[in-house]
Amino acid sequence: MRNSTPGQRLRRLLVVPAITLVVTACGSAAQSAPNASVVVTTGPTETSSSATKGPTESTPAEAGPSGSQVPDTGGGTSHGDIPDNAVFLTIHGTNPAFSIQYVEGWQVSQQPDGVVIRDKDSSETVSIVAPHTDVPGYVASTDLPDLQAKPGFKFVKQDAVKVGGSSYAHIVYHVPAPPDPVTGKQVPSTVDRYYVPGPNGLAIVSLSTPDGVDNVDAFRQMIESFRWS
Repeated sequence: MRNSTPGQRLRRLLVVPAITLVVTACGSAAQSAPNASVVVTTGPTETSSSATKGPTESTPAEAGPSGSQVPDTGGGTSHGDIPDNAVFLTIHGTNPAFSIQYVEGWQVSQQPDGVVIRDKDSSETVSIVAPHTDVPGYVASTDLPDLQAKPGFKFVKQDAVKVGGSSYAHIVYHVPAPPDPVTGKQVPSTVDRYYVPGPNGLAIVSLSTPDGVDNVDAFRQMIESFRWS
């Protein structure tokens, strides 16, 4: 057997700790995975609707809040602007059961009738009301009058939009966001509100962003991700 030189023995001693370090790092990464109650559904490059579209889903222009938000001019992020590399998680509601995606890091508040999810200046809410066979009639006679009573409410439009293989009643309006808990300042905001009928209720999905901020792609992904369970 060939004898090793002192230099060869030293190199072998250095290799062993390096291998041990790599194994330790891999073990730490495995322990940081999210728990089973919150599931990561998209990666940093998947903020468009391509992550959830099926073969029968509509084009982005039909599925999203078309024309309700100011186009992005590429001038960088601002308060309420969802970055292109945002990670989306899925939250599951109950009674009746539903699921929807939201941006990682937003504050989740469970409500008796659904959920409210917010960051500093944007929000995503789901409210479940009783089923209605005439959804446009419910919007015109009940929900829209309630909204019009809010201070600063300004109606923009009411229409129907295609989301996946379905058509949902949809309204757009302006309203001041809730006051900042520290400064009390209210940011003028644009809200896209969708009415999603289901077997056990009507889901009212409201997506709010500050005026002048383009969150069209992220909001399209949110509404396309909604599922009745």
